[in-house]
Amino acid sequence: MKCLVKIILEMKLLCAEYNEAGEVAYNVIGDNALLRNNDDFYIPAFATELSCVPQVVLRIGKIGKHVAERFAGRYYEEVGVGIRFYADNLERELLAASLSPAAAMAFDSSAALSPMKSLTGVSPENMIFSFELNGKNVFTREVGEMARRPEETLAAMSEYYMLKIGDFLFCGGTFRQRGLSIGDHLRVLLEGECLLDFQIK
Repeated sequence: MKCLVKIILEMKLLCAEYNEAGEVAYNVIGDNALLRNNDDFYIPAFATELSCVPQVVLRIGKIGKHVAERFAGRYYEEVGVGIRFYADNLERELLAASLSPAAAMAFDSSAALSPMKSLTGVSPENMIFSFELNGKNVFTREVGEMARRPEETLAAMSEYYMLKIGDFLFCGGTFRQRGLSIGDHLRVLLEGECLLDFQIK
């Protein structure tokens, strides 16, 4: 009798989390958080106050650990955009009780992810990143001018977590759109191309 061995390749979401002072922490969340294909986001019952952080996302293409920043560009070849959702009311409650706020930021479908674009021979740093809410542009920045450069974020993340092929690195950011509600229309653009476009329901 032959024994069949099934190899399961696990993919993880590597996330940079910023506070209002611009300080950063590095976390890993499960792929249950992914929201793909521009599917609409449904507000969970426990989220009475909702916010989001639009951000650049890198797809890891090479295994690495303790990656020096000057070599970080070798560890990804694709870029996209994402939106992380936060249940602000739950986050406050957990932090006030000295508990981990993970449940407020890593719940199902809390990390919207766009299709990825090839970066062959191109750096993402000069790309223009924009976030629109209900048809109005509320945030535009060059990728290299955001809180930390993608290479800096990747290098720092690799000090804590092994980078594996297929992982997604959500680079985070200090801009946070609060007060989201049912009916809001969110769009994220990279170099003028709309990669994320969905509604909150």
